[in-house]
Amino acid sequence: MLIESFVTRQEILAVEPDQSLSEAARRIWERRVGSAVVLSGEDDPGIITERDLLRAVAEGADPTRTKVGAYMTPNAVAITLNWHVVDAARTMIERGFRHLIVLDAAGEVVGMLSIRDMVRALLEDKKRTLAG
Repeated sequence: MLIESFVTRQEILAVEPDQSLSEAARRIWERRVGSAVVLSGEDDPGIITERDLLRAVAEGADPTRTKVGAYMTPNAVAITLNWHVVDAARTMIERGFRHLIVLDAAGEVVGMLSIRDMVRALLEDKKRTLAG
């Protein structure tokens, strides 16, 4: 099963590296997602996650003054729509990720793949298999 069929494609939550951690956290909370894509001009997309925000707080960073760029993962691992779900799952497990940025053939961000997306897709696939 290719991830194209179940990747989250709603409007991507994007932040910039010079935004404050508190602004990023507020936007992540409002959207009820676990991460945001970090876009900065010509660089490959980065990612900031709930874990990154928690690490910043644990390290005593001032979230109103500290920038996303200090805690984000630059040039994040990204996959394309034609990846198989098993390959995406393997990447997540081996690298300790809960989110992967999804790019189209032109290298543009088109979605975010989360563990939740994968579980939902696998459950739906299992339901179809049992019903068939």
